[in-house]
Amino acid sequence: MSRGDLAKAILVHRHPLPELAQYVAGLDAFSLRALSESAADSAFSIGVPSAPPASTAAEFVELWGTADALRAAVARWPEAPSAWLVEESRIAEAPRTWPSGTPSPGVRMVSSVFRRPELSRAAFAERWRTQHAAIAMSFTVPIWRYEQNVVVEQLRGDGGEDGFAVLHFRTARDLAARWADHPDEARRGREDAAQFMDLERGWNAIMKETLWEFGDPNPPSPSSDHPEDPCR
Repeated sequence: MSRGDLAKAILVHRHPLPELAQYVAGLDAFSLRALSESAADSAFSIGVPSAPPASTAAEFVELWGTADALRAAVARWPEAPSAWLVEESRIAEAPRTWPSGTPSPGVRMVSSVFRRPELSRAAFAERWRTQHAAIAMSFTVPIWRYEQNVVVEQLRGDGGEDGFAVLHFRTARDLAARWADHPDEARRGREDAAQFMDLERGWNAIMKETLWEFGDPNPPSPSSDHPEDPCR
């Protein structure tokens, strides 16, 4: 079964959970899973509003599987995270060229998003996936991997979120430069987002990802070139 045929769950922990990485690594029933953890040493001003630490995400988990298996996993999850089933749109993709279970190159910005109150979730999702995605992809500094996740079912601890954006960059410098070095593009993106998102709500978190992927018919070779280390 391909990734596109699978349902997806997102789980958010507001505070670090000891040994969560080992727990996620051990979920062998799910052939694809990812854990993103706060990258405090990579935090910097990127020209977008930041949320108070208590309201942001310390750990962000993505699981792909059948809907029933995902619901069961959430029901058994330690420490009762907030959790949702989502519909994922992959706007920009990059093949994995690093070993499964090791930190992914680069850094990612994960954001919770809320729709404007006059819009239905369907209308919000349509605008986000079409017009806004095109604007986001037109920036001078590209997004390496870009996912939009629209909530389809509340599982635990829902706070009214309508979706989650994941913008992954090859280096931390790329993430910073995307907004800081191109203020006109940043303004254009924010003005468009304000037409369908409630920008007074939500959080942004700079995170590092670890991805576990099994059953890959074309696993990366040890000699594969990796993107530059973002801390250089």
